[in-house]
Amino acid sequence: MSESTAATRIPKLTRVALTELGRKPRGCPDQVKPSWARLQATYKSVSGLFDTLHVLREKAAETKDARGRLSEDQLDQVRAAIVFTSAGLDACLRRLLRDALPALIEGGGKPQGRFKGHIIETRLIGNPAKETKAAITDPDPRTRLIELYVEDLAGSSLQGYTDLIRVRDALGLTDATLADEHLEALKDFFAARNEIAHELDLLDPTGRGDRGRRHRDMGTVGNQCDRVIHVIEDFLRATASALKAL
Repeated sequence: MSESTAATRIPKLTRVALTELGRKPRGCPDQVKPSWARLQATYKSVSGLFDTLHVLREKAAETKDARGRLSEDQLDQVRAAIVFTSAGLDACLRRLLRDALPALIEGGGKPQGRFKGHIIETRLIGNPAKETKAAITDPDPRTRLIELYVEDLAGSSLQGYTDLIRVRDALGLTDATLADEHLEALKDFFAARNEIAHELDLLDPTGRGDRGRRHRDMGTVGNQCDRVIHVIEDFLRATASALKAL
């Protein structure tokens, strides 16, 4: 989110606003539509959190100067924006993998090669796991193996930018917007997400030192959430183009 679109000035306060989403891809494939709906819901939820934060700051400004450090309640709104954005990332890309990967694998090329390589090199080495054996003996083994592949790619959640690289490569996407450097730029967001999710943002949750909570800069978090939301959009647009090209 550029500085010109990141915030709109009103008296005393700075309002964080996400960059608007583009329109759904023309002729959007059915395999992308559910993920696009989740993207729109994520955008609406995160925007709503920042709107609520602004209302809270306006109310606080009626009795005191609200231009300084955010209160703990206000910081919790900022933290919630990170959590909501992360949940949207997980929901959108996991659904995209489930819906789009089968068709892309069937289309051959890199997605099929990566799928076969993963199953052979990871799932079939040594004594296969119980779920792998169940998939192989299933009436529809290909579908079950793809389901396991999706779980291996995304797990319970996407923990870092390297997970996004794996998802991109599995889908066979080569768009410049999803280049390594663009995805690596999200590492600060993932660090914040993990600190909030696993430590409640405590500075020292186990030792004797400072147990205070980390301060989150409102503008920085707004930019981080905005970048992640538009990376999701880039994934969906690139996947839509790949499916239409089959």
